[in-house]
Amino acid sequence: MELNHRQKQILATLKANQDIQIDHLAELFSVTTQTIRRDVNHLCEQGLARRVHGGVSLPTTLTNTSYRFRSGVESETKDSIAMAVADAIPEGSTIMMGIGTTVTRIAQYLVAKPALRVITNNLQVARILEANEQIEVYLAGGLYRREHQDMVGSSVVHFFSDFEADIGICGCGSVTDSHFAMEHEQVEADLSKSIIKNSRESWLVADASKWGRFAALKVAKLGNFDRIYTNYTQLPSELNSHLVEYETHQ
Repeated sequence: MELNHRQKQILATLKANQDIQIDHLAELFSVTTQTIRRDVNHLCEQGLARRVHGGVSLPTTLTNTSYRFRSGVESETKDSIAMAVADAIPEGSTIMMGIGTTVTRIAQYLVAKPALRVITNNLQVARILEANEQIEVYLAGGLYRREHQDMVGSSVVHFFSDFEADIGICGCGSVTDSHFAMEHEQVEADLSKSIIKNSRESWLVADASKWGRFAALKVAKLGNFDRIYTNYTQLPSELNSHLVEYETHQ
């Protein structure tokens, strides 16, 4: 379910502060405590927050939240990033596309392009691109994760290794202060590593909220990616970052 503007702001505040009191949130947003409690309950139902005594905190779990809930977070920014990536992909390219809601949004902007070959384990990507008969879609088989709408496991890694893509597109669970792209689970990290290994160019898509999260498993240093598409403004100049500003899409 899509988050409203205030709920997104509450989530951003949590990422900056880790936990916060209900009374302080009500004062911060100039609404009643009852209104804030409704917002907090909604975030907790989505798995994006948890109630603590007198307040709210980020969830303690290291496991990624479900696809449906993640798709509502930073959705406008993800759309801007997705459009920029899709515009940069040449006609006739062979592309590997991994997991994540931003990657799925890229597919929405690729569907009008002719003559692409796409290798993916992302079921939403496959479903979107089937609308264009000129786009070849190779879908990996493996363990189906309903909550994430993808296939994972060693069979997926082996499947990707049978191809050599022009461009590999990865999302990530978080980015560390030491400039590592991270993932929440081993199967996710292994998949992204396979995309990087089997692509002539690897592109990372990561909105600024990834710098306020925690994930335990290393994927690659940011310097290993040929391009980084993000709205995060504090990356070192030596990284090939493509800064994407929010745009309103009609």
